Amino acid sequence: MANILIIDDSIILCTSLDANLKKMGHSSRYATSINDAVKRMEEERADIIFLDVNLPEGSGITFIPKLLSLSPASSIVILSGEGDGEIITDAFAAGAKDYLLKPVSRARLEKVVRNLIRHGIPECANLTLAREEIIGSSAALMTSLHKLALACKAKGNVLITGETGTGKELFARALHKNSDRADKRYIVVDCTNLPGSLAESLLFGHDKGSFTGADQKKKGLFHLADGGTLFLDEIGDLDLATQKSLLRVLQEKKFRPLSSSEEVFSDFRLVAATNCDLKEMVRKGTFRHDLYYRVQAFTIELPALRERLGDIDLLTRHYAEAICREHKIPPKEMDEDFLQALRSYNWPGNIRELVNVLQVAIQKAFYDTCLNYYHLPQELRLNRAMQDAVDRAAPQEEPQQGLHLGDIFVSASSLGSFPDMKCVRQEAINTIEHQYLKKLVDASCASVVTACQLSGLSRARLYELLQKHNLSLRSH
Repeated sequence: MANILIIDDSIILCTSLDANLKKMGHSSRYATSINDAVKRMEEERADIIFLDVNLPEGSGITFIPKLLSLSPASSIVILSGEGDGEIITDAFAAGAKDYLLKPVSRARLEKVVRNLIRHGIPECANLTLAREEIIGSSAALMTSLHKLALACKAKGNVLITGETGTGKELFARALHKNSDRADKRYIVVDCTNLPGSLAESLLFGHDKGSFTGADQKKKGLFHLADGGTLFLDEIGDLDLATQKSLLRVLQEKKFRPLSSSEEVFSDFRLVAATNCDLKEMVRKGTFRHDLYYRVQAFTIELPALRERLGDIDLLTRHYAEAICREHKIPPKEMDEDFLQALRSYNWPGNIRELVNVLQVAIQKAFYDTCLNYYHLPQELRLNRAMQDAVDRAAPQEEPQQGLHLGDIFVSASSLGSFPDMKCVRQEAINTIEHQYLKKLVDASCASVVTACQLSGLSRARLYELLQKHNLSLRSH
């Protein structure tokens, strides 16, 4: 039996699904808004959440991170009346497990619930991992850690994907240390700096006299990794000739050193990492399709820092303390403005950029006891100032229209006879956001770059807000 929560503004659909799920033997509840759903999730966990796309507060997809932060083990299924490919893609990218079109038949409903129960994430899956320097507890990170835990028990090749600075090497090292090869060698190959002319010699080794300067026999990195783990960092940077040379060794674990008459067997486990879209590279012909299928027997996708809601504070304190220890100075306190500026930044360079920012801030505050807003680099202070300007300007975008408190009360009063202050405030913010975004869409002339420059919003945040308010730059 599963605990199931339905979130949909249609009472008819909620009661129908609720009745069917209870007939199947499950415990079911429903909510007609996100606010109501949050209260119900605080009372009791949900194994499965059926989430409508169109809700009173905006697109249901934008609330997936919030729901997963409350219950990381929940499986979310999106409900929608239309099969828009872009919406489906966004839903899965946000963390949804499935996407159902309305009306949902009982047979389909039963099958989805049964499969989700069977393949649900055990909450204890990450507890046995030695996480090293992998800091955080957000739903996005916990999903990646769950995949890491599964990969540690498996035997096949692993591909770790993610933007630059997301911690791919940390995951690769943790994978090795949590595997049954932990007492063997962990060999790192930086594919970005692997010279094409010497690649085969470095990877496979060579006999004495195989080329000018080869005055002795030398083992290659694949040989040295025998019994252990070989980590190919940024595998997408390998040239096509080197990619071809990897095919047989990955298939059979055998290779022939340069000028050698004998083959060498090496029982290594391959872990590869990349910040490139290998599928797109395969399509363009810059990455071999046969190599792609051999390196990604198991894939772990790492979230960008901007997707790891709630982890900024943990990471900031962890790395700030480490930097202070390195400089042999007392730990620094941090004021709220300092932390808020970090939370509101988009972090295109991810954790690596955060560490660099903290290095700068601590250097500026070397003799101070507390880190404040003015210790941050100019780029972060500028970003915060622009966001503040947008927030202050938004209520004045349509002064002649104003905010009608009566309308807000009608919209916000679904939870009782008189809405609470938090609910009214949220409705007011939604109204302001919608008015501002309509003006922004008109002023940007369908240009994403222009819209970001005018608003001070990141591309990711702009798309999130446009989707929330059912607006698009494409239709203008």
